[in-house]
Amino acid sequence: MNVKLDFKPFELFWMNCQFNMLFSMLTSVDNSYKSAALLNDYSYIVNEMETPNSTKYNELTVRPAINKYINMLLTERNPLNFENKEQCLKLLKELIKKKEIILLGVDLFYWIPNSVCWNKHHWEHYSFINGFDEEKRAFYVFDENFNGYNEFEIPEDRLIKAVMNFPLEPHAFICKLSKNIEKFEPSISEIKNNAGRIVNEINEIIPIAFWELCEKDFIEGHMCDLISTQIFQIINRHIANQILMQELESEICDGLISKSLVKYCIELQEGWNLVKNKLLKIYYSNDKKSLRNDINKKCKSLLLKEIDMWNMFLKYTD
Repeated sequence: MNVKLDFKPFELFWMNCQFNMLFSMLTSVDNSYKSAALLNDYSYIVNEMETPNSTKYNELTVRPAINKYINMLLTERNPLNFENKEQCLKLLKELIKKKEIILLGVDLFYWIPNSVCWNKHHWEHYSFINGFDEEKRAFYVFDENFNGYNEFEIPEDRLIKAVMNFPLEPHAFICKLSKNIEKFEPSISEIKNNAGRIVNEINEIIPIAFWELCEKDFIEGHMCDLISTQIFQIINRHIANQILMQELESEICDGLISKSLVKYCIELQEGWNLVKNKLLKIYYSNDKKSLRNDINKKCKSLLLKEIDMWNMFLKYTD
């Protein structure tokens, strides 16, 4: 027996597990929500954090605005706990047969091969269960690895190990979808308002130096992978910006300007990818301080480039 729900993974770009899981559901229900995923309603967030070695540093992340979509899409989130592995498998299959939406808590150490956490980090999150195959003794889940967000086949024994090592409660949520999801209509005025807000936010964080850590923090691997993931989110947001600019071509007064905006997005992707690669190498260099300063200069130049991009967009849109 093979039972699957009527959902497709959102693969266009990757922001985080929650974002891609949400837009997998939304775009499967109504494809107009692809435009909502592209919307520039993100913010740059700076937090003072502390590493496991007690090093204080400034963390830079890009945060998409998704709460309004969660509240619109999900009318209920009912907690579910499992007594043992036998009950877990039986209950999951019963719920899937009823077409219930299940978000399953898993330890990512045991979850998806070729991912950041596989056999490396005991990080946890809730994963979307899209079906099961009785003959293969496997479940279908939406999640991500180094190739992006997609559907993966998880053997039952691996699923049980990931669930049984999940440290939080509840072990899962059973969710109900709203039956009144209206078509999404993109608004050029909203995109322009977001552009102005992003420019103001970037101006506030320009003076800050990010990710100033000690060598030990990076050698242990946890911080290296965490920061790589955070920069990868910024890169992916600029992939979304590139698609957004291409779809807004008719709103931009000059064809050459439209091409210039797309070029900005590509250069920002390349620039942040360079930062990610350099950041992971400098702590094995003998000249860490000067290289770290170079990284911060590069971050500042990329943030200034994004300001230029959005200012150009504001100037040349109707």
